[in-house]
Amino acid sequence: MAVWMLVLSVLLTVVLPGLVVLPGLVVLPGRPPLKCGLGSRPCGDGSECVRFSHVCDGEADCGDGSDEKDCAVGCSKGIHLVSLCAKVNRFAPTDEFQCAHGKKCIAVGQVCDGTPQCQDRSDELQCAERADGCAHQCADQSRCLPQSFLCDGEWDCVDGSDEQTCVDKEAEQKGDEATAPPFPSAPGNRASGDRDRASGAPPPSLPARIKCSLGATPCQDGSDCVLYSHVCDGELDCKDGSDEAKCATTCQTSQFQCAHGKRCIEKEQVCDGVPQCQDRSDELECARRSEGCVHQCGDKSRCLPKSFQCDGEQDCLDGSDEANCEDKECGASEFRCASGQCVSDSMICDGHPDCWDHSDEKSCTRPSVCATKTHCPHSKECLVPEWICDGDKDCKDGTDEKDCPVAPLTCEEFQWTCSSRTRCIPKSLHCDGIEDCDDGSDEIGCGAATCPQFQCGSQECLVPAQVCNRITNCADGSDEGGACPIRCTEQDKARCSHMCHSTPQGPRCHCSAGLKLAEDGVTCVDIDECAGVGGCADGPRRVCGHVCVNTPGSFQCQCHPGYVMQADGRNCKITGEPLLLSSVKTDLILFGLRSGSLEVLPSKAKKAILSLDYDWREQKVFWANPDSESIRWSSLDQKTKGTLIRGVRADSVAVDWLGRNLYWIDGVKSQIVAAPDYSVILDEDLDQPRALALMPQKGIMFWTEIGNVAKIERSGMDGSERRAVVNTSLGWPGGIAVDPMCNRVYWTDQRLKAIGSSNLDGEDIKILQMKETSNPFSLAVFNDLMYWSDAQRRVLQVAQKGTGRNYQILLKRPRQPFDVKIIHSLLQMGEESPCEKTHCSHLCVLAPGLQAVTAPGLKAALAPGLKAALAPGLEAVTAPGLQAVCKCPAGLLLAEDGFTCSKLSNSAFLLLLSPSTVTQIYLQARHMAVDLKQWPEHLALPLANVNEATLLDFSLREQAVFLTDEGSTSLGLFKLRDANLAPRGQILKLPGDAITAMALDWLTLNVYWSSAEQPRLQVTSFDGAHTAVLVQEGVGRLESLAVHPPGGRLCFVNLGPPGAAPPPATVESSEGAVWRDGVRPASLAFANDGGEIYWAETSSGTICSIRLDGSGYKELAVGGGLAALAFSDDMLLWMTVTDKTQLWYRDEQQKKQMWFEVSTAVVGLKAYSKSSQTGTNHCRVNNGNCQHLCLAVPGARTCRCAHDHVALNATHCVPADRCPPGNRLCLDGLTCRPSEKFCNGHPDCPDHSDENCETGGETTRPRLPLRLPGPPPLRAWRPPRCSPPPPTAASSGNLEVGACRDAVCGGNGDCVDHGGGHTGCACALGYSGPACEDHVLKGPVVYGVAGLAVGLLVLTAVLVAVFKKRTNNARRTNPVTKETGLTVLENKAEPVPRTQPHDPPVAEVGFTFPLSTFINWSILSSSSVLEMTLLIFSLSTGSGRFC
Repeated sequence: MAVWMLVLSVLLTVVLPGLVVLPGLVVLPGRPPLKCGLGSRPCGDGSECVRFSHVCDGEADCGDGSDEKDCAVGCSKGIHLVSLCAKVNRFAPTDEFQCAHGKKCIAVGQVCDGTPQCQDRSDELQCAERADGCAHQCADQSRCLPQSFLCDGEWDCVDGSDEQTCVDKEAEQKGDEATAPPFPSAPGNRASGDRDRASGAPPPSLPARIKCSLGATPCQDGSDCVLYSHVCDGELDCKDGSDEAKCATTCQTSQFQCAHGKRCIEKEQVCDGVPQCQDRSDELECARRSEGCVHQCGDKSRCLPKSFQCDGEQDCLDGSDEANCEDKECGASEFRCASGQCVSDSMICDGHPDCWDHSDEKSCTRPSVCATKTHCPHSKECLVPEWICDGDKDCKDGTDEKDCPVAPLTCEEFQWTCSSRTRCIPKSLHCDGIEDCDDGSDEIGCGAATCPQFQCGSQECLVPAQVCNRITNCADGSDEGGACPIRCTEQDKARCSHMCHSTPQGPRCHCSAGLKLAEDGVTCVDIDECAGVGGCADGPRRVCGHVCVNTPGSFQCQCHPGYVMQADGRNCKITGEPLLLSSVKTDLILFGLRSGSLEVLPSKAKKAILSLDYDWREQKVFWANPDSESIRWSSLDQKTKGTLIRGVRADSVAVDWLGRNLYWIDGVKSQIVAAPDYSVILDEDLDQPRALALMPQKGIMFWTEIGNVAKIERSGMDGSERRAVVNTSLGWPGGIAVDPMCNRVYWTDQRLKAIGSSNLDGEDIKILQMKETSNPFSLAVFNDLMYWSDAQRRVLQVAQKGTGRNYQILLKRPRQPFDVKIIHSLLQMGEESPCEKTHCSHLCVLAPGLQAVTAPGLKAALAPGLKAALAPGLEAVTAPGLQAVCKCPAGLLLAEDGFTCSKLSNSAFLLLLSPSTVTQIYLQARHMAVDLKQWPEHLALPLANVNEATLLDFSLREQAVFLTDEGSTSLGLFKLRDANLAPRGQILKLPGDAITAMALDWLTLNVYWSSAEQPRLQVTSFDGAHTAVLVQEGVGRLESLAVHPPGGRLCFVNLGPPGAAPPPATVESSEGAVWRDGVRPASLAFANDGGEIYWAETSSGTICSIRLDGSGYKELAVGGGLAALAFSDDMLLWMTVTDKTQLWYRDEQQKKQMWFEVSTAVVGLKAYSKSSQTGTNHCRVNNGNCQHLCLAVPGARTCRCAHDHVALNATHCVPADRCPPGNRLCLDGLTCRPSEKFCNGHPDCPDHSDENCETGGETTRPRLPLRLPGPPPLRAWRPPRCSPPPPTAASSGNLEVGACRDAVCGGNGDCVDHGGGHTGCACALGYSGPACEDHVLKGPVVYGVAGLAVGLLVLTAVLVAVFKKRTNNARRTNPVTKETGLTVLENKAEPVPRTQPHDPPVAEVGFTFPLSTFINWSILSSSSVLEMTLLIFSLSTGSGRFC
């Protein structure tokens, strides 16, 4: 900078004498100093400043005319003004050009550079279009060449000026070598170099090895550089001929040989619009080689397929493809619009214009009737309210868009507000390099851009020619001044690998277009324009429409098969017209995306069609028909139609055009199903699946879920490798589509009012939120556009995918559009299906797999058994591909060969319970595979109306699931039928409570249970009518139950009474405690013989077992996360839960083996087989003759009454009257509550048992076609033929006997047991009869009647007093005895002889368990003798004999 200011001072002193020059200032005597800006100088009188570009331009700008003084008359050739400073620095001589007006001289290099330096612009007249990186202007002004074209051995200018004044590299090198010191420098030569620098002499230039620019290679002798394109081209470019040595004489079969020379190029590069051969033979006669070429453009630049002609789009630069177009012929059932479209006859005069020119609504004989009841006031087109003031003119006179209110601007979450507050744009468009706001505010303050050449301090990017050219191009002037006069020296040029130019910071290296400086600042490296962008980038980063191929210093755009490169050389156009297929309410509409043709496929549906798809091979359209719950189809030519599948409710259909299957979502069953063999692909944890999209070429599928957690999931088309790919930035994802070209998935979001997208792994999520995406329903993606339907606005729309730019309304219909697809053959073309070579017995589906590919220099990584024949020098590796997987329909399992579906050979199965699903897995399936990362072959059974399932049990005989729901605090019953679980009502409803343990007696269907608020062991009949308490004392919390009905055994886990320090948990049975040292035992399970019990000690990850007599204790350590176990046919299985759920088993060799692993939250595990529910007991027949509950014990049975009844005898029960009138007894046996408090939805009993209610109503009561007979009816009463034994002390002291005396013998005698279950009465003195109902003091005396009446009145008073006293005493002394444990119950149980000895002992039998023992009751409150008599009479005559 100091040197520059010194030079400027010297020049100004010479040019303008009398000025006092200081750095940056010009001072005139008597005036304040004048300071001029960068790029300007002061006039001679110091009155003003004038730009350097106006000095010597022929016009006086200074008042004193000093800017036109001392100007050269002619321009110099070979020396520049700054050469006066040659002693300071050397400058290359520069030719100059004189402007036509004035005397201004500019460098020749600035002529025709695109920027006028002459005021009259004469330096830019008669110039050819300037190329990027222009460095040399041909003399005839025809071309301006980049630096790399100069002195490259080829004439690019017609006059050859680009190859003149070129220095012979070889001679220059030899001359330098003669005078230069050895290279590299030896230590001994350092002194001489130092002396040269000390003396001020310029250092000698160092010889350098020849350095070739990018895209060139040195000749073998190092004398010259030759372009790679000139190697093996048949001409000698190197003097030693090395560029034509070692060239192949013939090309490979996949290559094309240029006509001149030996060069070979790939056949894909032939006729691609870019000449690779030096003689351009690869681009000659391309019309003959282009596939489908029909029309040759006039300039011979392109040859187009027939579908490009007369399609309304100009593909030739001369427009010849759209010239001489004849009117298109319409079909017999179509109407030809004046605008050339063809629309269906059914659309004529329907009140809605379908032709672009509205000609289908002209000349109508009768006015159209608008179904929407709204029409344009003058032109009478039909309107819907959503079209008024929507920004799109629907009325011919535009009245629907007049006088529209201006709504306040409110931008959504994923939008950016323009500073003018007039528009919201998607956030992804903010700072993307393109101005979308009217005021450009979306690109302000976006940070510094990276410039490949020169960056201004104000952040603009300039090319080197715009820097130090005496014209300020940067807003801050940072491209001029400073060290601009310092030109590049030979040493600078030698240092730079490409070119050198002057900058305000001094000489700097720079590169040609397509190259950039490396970090060392001197080397040029290639810019990879295709890195991370290609044809799938958005906005300005998008380089090519499809495929971007990087080349040295440039790039090439290529198209996917079936597409043709457009005239711009970057974008691609598909051959053939694509069609838009959409369901518009009940119609199927085909819309030509080029021709605008409109055709209707009638469906005869009465309800809206929400989903459809098509198959190109068979030319069919498939749709879900909600009317008949079927999937129907129609040919595209409307000649044939039919029904593919009946009896299904499909929410979304998708065609696997490669594997030849049809997939659909069954929203009711929450399944993804494939046909034709109706095989369930996925049925686990599908939370309201909404829409499905397949990608057969990769064997994967995507679907949206709108349940409790909105997400987008992905899996193989066989259900494998399932995972959630998107679970953020979602509101309510609806429609879904895949973009196979860019490997992205798109979805609509009605809650966010947006369209989202991500890559196939759920990364790089982009949310496009626009005014036009206010209610997107479905979408499709094709090429670089996305199409979507808006059912609310009733429009079909299109825009650029990723950015939403170039938005357009394609179609408006008065009826609502729903699903949308794009029809074209290229969308359903791919590789050969592996299912064609896989012989599955039923269904073959595609799945992601591996395939062998070849690559040079890579280590082989073949899958086991995979072989490949490889060419020499190539090695085999695996890459993502496709595989075929065989699937079986419900009821069949895949055999071990992996191809055949067969019936079950082993019926044992598992039931796994998750909060909303029961999953059935047959144990036979474990032979297929182990260590699975997904569900094995299974059947998922969704639970209807279940909030959070926690416990389950199953009856094989009834095919019924008993299940607890923590969400509704209930115990429900479900019938398994046709692979579905149908609800059959609730057995128990416990508001404010939670069932903690439950087990089913599969012989009697009695359910044993316990709850948090009722921590007792209780049993309830299957219909919920009878509940009894079995164990109450000494019970804290029961958390697991297991029953073995044939043996009459029951085990439970007792966590101890509440309040005290936590005691060891015990495993107890009907014989007493089996194990007392548990910490957290769970998941009890009996061995099949009932003699051994297993449990999971979850605290230590140990499986324990012990025999019921306390012997044979064993442990099996299985590791952490142990949650549950099951035992089936001597096979032990268990489940661990960590971040995933894993199922394990111990095989025949006693080895631990993982079967499968899933992400599903599993809360329960049970195993079932024929042997596990085989056997009988004494409750098997006629419910053991018990009226209420029959409970089995080893070798016997006992009858038990419900908690609010008492035993009439050993088998029958009568209501207990322990509470005052209008009250009922709680299940604890201690508390009475008013009857209206029961089943009112609010717990009033201390144990909440007043809400243990049947849910009522025929639709909710448990219903099963049980084969269990009901309790035996009471026989007609007959007087017992037995003598009453005298009462014993034991009987008189028993409160239960006392209750029997009052109820059965009318208080006039005592109950006696005559044996055989017969009970009679021993009447007191003065009474007789079976129920002591007859008084012996009866006479024929008439007056005795009056005495008898008086006696009765007295007796009534006495009895009332006695009954009141007895009742009060009973209430004070708590008439219910302490209930005993199961061991005592067994001792008191009576053996029952088999009543049907010849009944076969099969699994489908009935039986019960041991019950509690003594229940004391009293029934009579204060009542009249008449009431007593009526009661006794009714009991005696209506109920039969009490035995």
